[in-house]
Amino acid sequence: MLSKILTEYSERITELEAQINDNDQWLRSNNVEIKGVPMKANENLFDLVSKIGSVINYNVTKTQLNYVTRVPSRNSGLPKPIIVSFLNRYAKEDFIAASRISKGLTAANIGFGDSSRIYVNDHLTMANKQLLTKAKQSAKNCDFQFIWVKHSKIMARKNATSKVFQIRSDLDISKIN
Repeated sequence: MLSKILTEYSERITELEAQINDNDQWLRSNNVEIKGVPMKANENLFDLVSKIGSVINYNVTKTQLNYVTRVPSRNSGLPKPIIVSFLNRYAKEDFIAASRISKGLTAANIGFGDSSRIYVNDHLTMANKQLLTKAKQSAKNCDFQFIWVKHSKIMARKNATSKVFQIRSDLDISKIN
């Protein structure tokens, strides 16, 4: 009897955690995370984002943005990521698409002496970042060819002709194995 109640509560907690993660991800749905941009004193983040926009052939205007900020990184040896909050998802998706088309974005492209890579991605929650990492590792171990993020959702496909499915939890990762 008691173990049944504990199981029910455990399932409910897991359900609620998933709902919270979904809500947190929804709040980030207009955001882009840019990693690899070196930090400097008195930097103007809008100017940096504008320079990135120029390099990827996407004109960024202040009227498209809600805010631009740096956030703490788990790895203190790397520059803090830049979060760009667009006012709508369409502009965000266009910005990400432009960055994908112009491969090889580096710090040197935007005026730094460093030639390290700059990455432009959806701003995922920590739980979704961890899930993406697990999915990529499982895919690597099981010859899955495609794991990607589209509209802040983690997607998977074994090969070019197989069915696409969304990865929402560890249970979905078991479909890869």
